[in-house]
Amino acid sequence: MDIRAEFEKYSFDVVDKLFSEFDGDLSKMTVPEQEVVRIWRLEADMYNGGFMQFFCNWGYENFVETQKVLKKIEAVKSLALITECEKIISKLKDDDRVKALWDIPKYLPEYITEAEDNRLNELDELYWTNVDDIQKIAYDVYLA
Repeated sequence: MDIRAEFEKYSFDVVDKLFSEFDGDLSKMTVPEQEVVRIWRLEADMYNGGFMQFFCNWGYENFVETQKVLKKIEAVKSLALITECEKIISKLKDDDRVKALWDIPKYLPEYITEAEDNRLNELDELYWTNVDDIQKIAYDVYLA
């Protein structure tokens, strides 16, 4: 089996375990399992809807913890990409209208320039080029 596919299967198994054994409580998993869940969240959402989907689905705390995982596994390009994305969207962090994470896309256009909006799209597209080959790196860290 291709190592990328093997890690992907493993990550799905770990996410299944999160719900089947721990009722979705990430804190009950081992640290490596938590890290795998965070990688799964990042990969699944970034490739599905981009950074906004990843951030709005999982929140700031997950974002910070995912940054730590990317640093640990040395996925430095992906780390830089998501960090730049968060910096752009953070302009509305003090907006009282933002009651839920999915309010961010609703009000973000009021805070960012067209160039910043274009940059968010560019960063998503750059991520989609698989800049770090996270599946391979993660295989080497968690399964090899």
